[in-house]
This record gives sequence, structure tokens and C-alpha cells, in this order.
Amino acid sequence: MKKSWFAQAWWLVAGLMSAGHVWAGITLTESPHDFRCANGETVLIIEREPWRLRIATAHDETRVADADAPALKIGDAWVALARADSAKAESADVVRVAASLANGARATAEVRPYGANGFRVIVRAADGGVTGVRGATMLHPMEEIYGFGEMWNGHVAQRGQAFDLWDIGGTPDECAYMPYYVSTRNYAFLLNYGGRVHFDVGQRRADQLTYEAPAGELDLTFVAGDSIATTVRHFLTEAGLPQRPPRWTFQPWFWLMADPSQPGAKIDTLKGEHFIEMVDKLHAMGLPIGATWFEPPWQDARSSFKPNPAFSADLKGLIAQLRAKGVRSLAWTVPYTTDKASNWKEAVAKGYLAQKPDGDTSGGDVKITASGELEGKYYNAIDFFNPAAAKWWEAQIDRALDLGLAGFKLDAGQDLPEDARLFGGREGRDVHNSYALEFNKVFFEALQKRLGDDFLMVPRAAWVGSGAYTNFKWPGDLAGSFANNGLPSSVYSSLSLAFCGLPFLSTDIGGFENQPAPEDAWLRWAQFGAMLPGMQTLHMPWWYSEEAQTHFRYLAWLHTDLTPLWMSLAHEAAATGAPVCRPLVWSFQDDMATWRVDDEFTVGTSLLVAPMLNMNPDRKVYLPAGRWFDFWDENESYQGPVTIDWFKGWFVKDKFPLFVREGAIIPMEIANDVTGFGTAASKGYVTLAIWPKAGGQSEFVLHDTEGPVRITTDARQANAFVVGWDATKRNHLLRIHDADAHRPVSVTADGAKLAAFDTLAAFQAGGEGWFYDATKRNIWVRKHNSGAAGAVSLTWAPAATTEDKR
Repeated sequence: MKKSWFAQAWWLVAGLMSAGHVWAGITLTESPHDFRCANGETVLIIEREPWRLRIATAHDETRVADADAPALKIGDAWVALARADSAKAESADVVRVAASLANGARATAEVRPYGANGFRVIVRAADGGVTGVRGATMLHPMEEIYGFGEMWNGHVAQRGQAFDLWDIGGTPDECAYMPYYVSTRNYAFLLNYGGRVHFDVGQRRADQLTYEAPAGELDLTFVAGDSIATTVRHFLTEAGLPQRPPRWTFQPWFWLMADPSQPGAKIDTLKGEHFIEMVDKLHAMGLPIGATWFEPPWQDARSSFKPNPAFSADLKGLIAQLRAKGVRSLAWTVPYTTDKASNWKEAVAKGYLAQKPDGDTSGGDVKITASGELEGKYYNAIDFFNPAAAKWWEAQIDRALDLGLAGFKLDAGQDLPEDARLFGGREGRDVHNSYALEFNKVFFEALQKRLGDDFLMVPRAAWVGSGAYTNFKWPGDLAGSFANNGLPSSVYSSLSLAFCGLPFLSTDIGGFENQPAPEDAWLRWAQFGAMLPGMQTLHMPWWYSEEAQTHFRYLAWLHTDLTPLWMSLAHEAAATGAPVCRPLVWSFQDDMATWRVDDEFTVGTSLLVAPMLNMNPDRKVYLPAGRWFDFWDENESYQGPVTIDWFKGWFVKDKFPLFVREGAIIPMEIANDVTGFGTAASKGYVTLAIWPKAGGQSEFVLHDTEGPVRITTDARQANAFVVGWDATKRNHLLRIHDADAHRPVSVTADGAKLAAFDTLAAFQAGGEGWFYDATKRNIWVRKHNSGAAGAVSLTWAPAATTEDKR
């Protein structure tokens, strides 16, 4: 049947929307007092005189407003915008506002839609000559601010702080600053400038957030939503949604800086053979490993992308050997080359490098520290703003991929000199921070062309939008301690990035300095690292005590067992920008007690983690609304909101505050008995660990080797509990925690009664059926699936007659 015109039009619109296209446009209206630009449910209001910009909802609820008119620095004077004189809709996508500055000069403000829920506003002086911009917005009495990239000031909630955003190397490395933030008033702000930006978030004046930058124009973006989560999604839908990593990246990563038999040895002791030894030793210890990478000695010069025969006589063969052992190999690299590399002369001859102010292209002698870091100031960065240079560097990358590499660890990217000259008349001071985005893009596009989506890319440096051009992020070098430049900073900086479109994070467990790190710091760091999507360390487990090794093995397998959960959260992150590890305010924004909790997070919505940031055996933990089960003792639970004193014993180091939310459905893939969620007999099944919601329902959408598979639980009927799932070919093992502690009288699967096993060992031996573990209050059920949707029902005797309660 031929479709009607309306049906054809709707089909076209629906197709474009499903392909990620957003229909956006501006409706301009004016009154004697202001100009109003409407975009979806968001309105940008420019009051005529004095100039004042305001972002509001369609119902005129203000999200953010100017405290003072923005000002442009012209010559030595700051000149404020004085008034908006007229406005004209040049198209559905452009409104141009004619404005006057306080000195009588003319200016224009170009307003464009930013997706369907925001605006980009660019203010320029008609005569040019602008060398700086600044502005101030009002802070509501009940408002908190988050973001700014990877923050190293010891805070996630930034109200009351003031700082410069300027990437630098060091311990810690500060290399992912972003002039972007999101507010509990449900708006996001971006000052689109890639150099130094100063923010004062209510420190000088409690009611104002101010910003200042040496930019040549004022380029602002405002985006609104109905929560922090939707606001971030709206922003990232335009800036770039995150890329999803492949499944194998959720196994632990181990890497080496030197001969692992000599902790703390110099980098020049590192050889390719050490990686085979490392993997064999880890496997012998019963530890999983999914990836490793080769540090600088792998290539014959920085950055030639050519194998160093002194490192390995057959690097391609070494990579194949590691792959046969189930380990992918990455290579360390940087965004520069040197005069010792075979590609140096071509880079200089064709103008592919950042230039010195005087145009000199000589690299000079490159000094490198014992740990492999550059020492000094250099002008040898690849000019990724130059399309020809980017294409040339992509060819260098592609040559290295011929070796069988599965990706790259991207070091550096934060040291572009202020006075460097770059393609298109750019200066280093204006792109010092944003250079990282161009660095990320070139490697990501080269890897994607060659490997599709089956690679791992782990940059140190990043900027606004980098999440669309990498599938992981690591913070750079940290001290192996509980000091401010150690574990605590890694926690705060990781949680800051949660708001910024980089959901796939890792941390160097034990830090980079001082190998081996102190055992206490390494263990506490491992607890944090195991609960991030990427678990990595360069500190070999055999450097530590047997007790430490045992706990690390548990954490490594817990991280690996959670692969179906990581994959499902990765799918959500790629679709919505939601972080995998979420500061409490993300999911509990209505609870103001969560706003300034800087050292706790949830993994998705199911697990709450409170890392131990010092050597104390206890700490306070805030639990938001709901019932929370202690992960280590499920028979112990707490009703939130509540602050508890967590303590497991003066000398207990193998536990940390970890809680499961009532209603949680956590998919796992178990291959052994290390974590207690199954045994070797669990291999091949999807284990669903379930904590039923008393009297209610819950659901989880599993995206893993197939999907989506919607899994639901229903405890609304008295004396009954039902677990259901969409069509799936995977077989299920259910582990259901029974908080009421009583044995079911029957368990059925798709209407057929399942047999009850007398012992856990008998249940684990195989076959469909169920077992009740009275001590741990867990009900185990095994169900084989035929590819159709299914359900398991548990039934208890009526409360008045039951003889099974414990």
C-alpha cells in the first residue's frame, strides 16, 4: 500500500531522529523590554537595557542569569555590553542581535540553537581588537556546581572554590581541564576557549560565579534539562556522546615500566620478554589479565612508531604470543616526534610541527628523566590543527598497527608552549588545553578505520568532546600514597569527570611514583580501582604479602565477574552520556545531603562505593534513601537516608564500604569460586544476583553478548516473587537474597515445577533446580533457556502457617 504524504513525512522524521539527528530551530519574539529566543522547552532572554542574558524554561522559570553584563577587553580597558538594540532572525538557525558597548562602540551577538535544549551565543566587537572576555552569573542560594574536567583541588562540588584551568605536567598531571560545568539548577555552561580560563565559583562573592579568559570573542553555550542527568545528555548529544569500549577491556590491565624482578629499576631494563614472564606469572597466581602495553622502549625513538630491536627482536611475534595467551597489546605513544626519529626530517620539511615564535624548527637535544618523562620545554608537538599533518601522523600510526597492536596509551598532550605557532594562525596560548582533543581525534580515527570498534585507547589529556574520540581515560602520574597527590586526588578527579562526558575511567592502582607502592596504599587503591570500568596497575602482585595477593585476586575477579554489568552500563553511557561511576548527586539530586559528598559514588544504580582514602580502619558513609545491604554481610542492612560509622575491625584491610541497593539486579559472568557468587560450574551461565525490592518491582536491561534483554522482578504479591526476562539464548543462574529469611515451598520455571536440591554442592553439580542457603539467606535457581522469554516464580507458605521461617 502506498503511504500517505503524512505517513511518508513522519517516517522520514522518525528515521532522522533514530539516526541521531536533532530538529532544532529558534523562534524569535520581542517586546519593549527584551528579545526572546525559544528553542524547544528552553528560552534565551536578552533584556534590552541594561544588557542582561537569562536562560529560562518555557514557563519562565530562570535557570541562570547574568549578574553583570559581560565585558570585552579592548586595548587596556574592559568595556561592558550596555544594551541590545535590535534582533533579526536570519534563518531558523541564526538570530543576530545588534548591541552597543558602554563606550558607544558596536557589537553583535550571534545566537544559534545547540541541539533542541540549548543555545550558543557568540559576542564580537564590530571593530575587533578584543584580547579578553569576562562575565558573571548569579548563584542561587541553593545551588551547587560540578564539572570543569579532571579537577585536582580536592573537591568535586566546586562552590566556594576559585581556580585557573591550565593543563600542566607533574604529580599529579593536570591534563583534562574543561571550561564547562553543570549545576543543580539543571543547566550546563561552556566557555568555548581552549586556553587559560579563570573561574571563581562563589569564593569572592558567594552569590556570583565569574569567568575570565584572554579570548578574542565571547563564545558561550547554555544547555538546560530537568535534572543533571538530562542536562548532561542534552549537552553531550551535541558535543559528542561517549564511545563504548570492547568487552575485553573490562578485564584487568597490567603493565611494566622496568624489569618486574627488580622493583624500582630504570626504564632501560624493560624488555619484551618481561611481558611473557609477567603474564605467565599472573596466570599461575590465578589472576585474570586482558591487556598490557609497552612503554617507551618499544620503539627505536620517540616517536618513530618503529620497533626497537633492543626491546624485542620480533615485536610482531611477541604481540601474537601475548594474544595467544588471551592478552591484547597496546603501545605507549606521545603527540610529538624528535630529531632522533626517522620521521623527524619529513615533519620539519613539511611544516607538520608546532613552530617557535621565531619560526625556528630545530628540536634541540631532548632530555628525558629516569622514569621516561620529558624534561624541559620543546616545540616538537605535531600540529594536529593542520589537516595534512594529522593525515601524515595517521599514516605513522597505521604502520604501527601492522604489528598487531590493539590500541594505544596516549601520554602527554598537556605541554604545548604558550608562544607556539600553529596552523591557521593559532597560538599555543589559545589552544593549550583544547590541543588534547585534536590529539585524541587523530588516534581515534586511525584506530577506528583499522580496527572498527575493537580497540582500547587510553589518553592522559582530554578536553570538551574528547569522550567521542576515545573509549577510556586515565589520570596520569600520581604519588603512591594517601597524600593529596595520591589516592584521594584520583578519587576526586575521577568523580569530577563523571559530569564531563568521559564515563570510562581508570586509575593507576598504587600510583606511578615509588615502585612498589606501600602495601596499604596499593590495597586501598585496588579497592577503588576494581570498582572503576578500567582496573590497572604497574605494581606486580608478587611484590606484596600473601594476604595482599589474596585480596587483590578477589578484587581482580570481582571486577572481571562484573563484565556483563560493565557492558550494560557502557551501552547506557554511549547512548546517554551517563557516567558508569556516578557521584551521589547524579542519582539522588533531590537529596541535598548528597550535593557535597565528594568521596562516594554508585556503580550504575546498584552498588554504592565509599573508598578508604587513608590508613584509618573506619570512615563515615552517607547512604541515600532506600534500603542498603552490606556487600560483605548481606544479613546486615540500613534504611537511608542515614550516615553510618563503617568499621569492620582494627586490622581488617580486605574489606571497604560497599553496599547493594534494594531492588538491584546485577548480571555477572562467573568462572570460579573466588568471589563467592558461583563456582567453575557457573561458567557459561549469566548469573543474576538479585536483592528483591520488598513489595515492589525492579528491572535491569542487559546489553552484553546479546541484547537488549530486559530482566524484571516483581514482589507485589504476598508470598510470591517472580523474575522474568525477554527472549535470550543465554542460560541463567539466579542468586536471590531473601531478606525475610524463609525457604520457598516451591519454585517454578515457565509454569513447570523445579526440583529442590538438598545441598549447595548438589545444586552446583548441574541440572535445572533450586537450593535454599539458610545461613546466607540466598535462593539459588538454575534455568536453561530455549531462546524464548521466560520467568521463574518463587512461592512461600502463608505467613500464618509457615513452618519454614528461620
